[in-house]
Amino acid sequence: LIAVFGFSGWFERLMDRIPASIAAALLAGVLARFGLQVFESAQTALPLVLVMLLAYLLTRRLFARYAVMVTLLAGVVCAVVQGQMQWQQVQWALAMPVWTAPVFSWQACISLALPLFVVTMASQNLPGVAVIRASGYALPVSKLVGMTGIGSLVLAPFGAFSINLAAITAAMCMGPEAHTDPGKRYTAAVWCGLLYMLMGI
Repeated sequence: LIAVFGFSGWFERLMDRIPASIAAALLAGVLARFGLQVFESAQTALPLVLVMLLAYLLTRRLFARYAVMVTLLAGVVCAVVQGQMQWQQVQWALAMPVWTAPVFSWQACISLALPLFVVTMASQNLPGVAVIRASGYALPVSKLVGMTGIGSLVLAPFGAFSINLAAITAAMCMGPEAHTDPGKRYTAAVWCGLLYMLMGI
């Protein structure tokens, strides 16, 4: 379905009709949940939340490119100091692939695949395209979305069943923090891919 909606041009025509403010609001809706969870965490881990928030605000002001990494590091250090790191729970081992033969069923198609298609298109691809356009990139949206559909189709038997434009990651990789030259910001996406593979292994 994603490939069909992409290559047919239906998705791009829909995007052209949706005001940029609505698409931005969809991205804000995706991000709002993460923002609200900070306050939930503050009820049980106030020192950790405050340290990470302060680290983010300071680093964002001084060294915006490294804000997320410094915030993560500050959180780890705070957890270590508080004795909250449970190193005995960490088991170092290489991830081993497990073959799971795909099985088609109409029940799964209607109850799982269709809702996943709608959620992927509305919460990832649509705001992802909005981020791409807001960042000043004129990419072939139809081909791009179509290729994510083909990628999902080919890689689904291996567990990668929902390849999409990933709105949040797109926003991080396309901002000026990724690179001052818009033509070289793709390197942020390359590094993301390499780090994802490393973490997966």
